[in-house]
Amino acid sequence: MTIETSRVTLRPVQVTFLEMHERPYSAVPAAFNMQFHLLPKPIPVEHYRKFYYGVGKQWYWLDRMMMEDASLYEKINAANVDIYVLYIDEQPAGFAEFVIEEGHVEILYFGLLPDFVGKGYGHYFLQTVIQQAWSYQPRHIQLNTCELDHPNALNVYKKAGFRQVRTAIEDRKVMI
Repeated sequence: MTIETSRVTLRPVQVTFLEMHERPYSAVPAAFNMQFHLLPKPIPVEHYRKFYYGVGKQWYWLDRMMMEDASLYEKINAANVDIYVLYIDEQPAGFAEFVIEEGHVEILYFGLLPDFVGKGYGHYFLQTVIQQAWSYQPRHIQLNTCELDHPNALNVYKKAGFRQVRTAIEDRKVMI
């Protein structure tokens, strides 16, 4: 999996930062055909990139595709990082990456692989990710989204209980 770096440029985009300060009361619905498993460390870079780019290709998730292997290996295998894979009918369907800091947990990346989008799994997956983030006992959880992400992302996060705390214009990598 390689990215043609000559086709990558920076584009200013609006980034929305969100936080959740109270654990939601709703329980995650049980689904017999879905499992959420922590990837054991050390996580190989190529294994991680299959999930990262599989989920994020259409949303311009390029940063970690262009990162040097050694740097990425350190990031994904850091002591304060947990990466989970969602399985549906024993098939990898998505992933979630958590960064556990003192006082908060950031949902750094998460999403479904294209074959599982639009089939009703998203709500279950988001609720599972939120519950996992709260399981670390933080004071709050956070995530961000930008205008390159799915057009419904911001509304979905707000509906799930996240509150917008700020916006900023940041340069993001895009393919031209």
